[in-house]
Amino acid sequence: MKYPKKIYYVPGLISAVIIPILFWFYGNRELQKPIPNVIDIGLPSKVHLKNSVEDKDRIYQNSFEPYRNWNYKKIVVKPNTAKNNSAYYVSEIKKLQQRNEKETGIEFMINDENSYDDLISLLNDMAISKHERYGLDMEKTWHFFVLVDYKDPNAKNNLLEDDFVIC
Repeated sequence: MKYPKKIYYVPGLISAVIIPILFWFYGNRELQKPIPNVIDIGLPSKVHLKNSVEDKDRIYQNSFEPYRNWNYKKIVVKPNTAKNNSAYYVSEIKKLQQRNEKETGIEFMINDENSYDDLISLLNDMAISKHERYGLDMEKTWHFFVLVDYKDPNAKNNLLEDDFVIC
């Protein structure tokens, strides 16, 4: 009796061995973390004539108007130099934090000649100095304002001093 000839499917065997190795090699690579290219700038809502008095008062409180008359140190940002002066800006912001005076801040005066890189550099300086209170006045001046995060030195530091805690 004649036995049927065995057929070896060599390309299929190669694929069965090579493809899992390729998946393991290329699939094992860690994806690069995405670099965010978006700036989160909160835009205040517009005040319309139809709005009620309460809405207008609420919108006023959420705008820059209550902070406009503070004492600001004015720093002129020359076009395309904000990245080079970043160390100076960070030191000024740290000085502002250390002074801890009420209703003070820094006004970075930018104009039409400044580039997008200047604004991004100022935002990076805020991240470097770990300062969270800043904003861009888009209503009137288009200047970048850094507001002091005032901490009252006479405030109680120990929250449990006068409280009764049950464990």
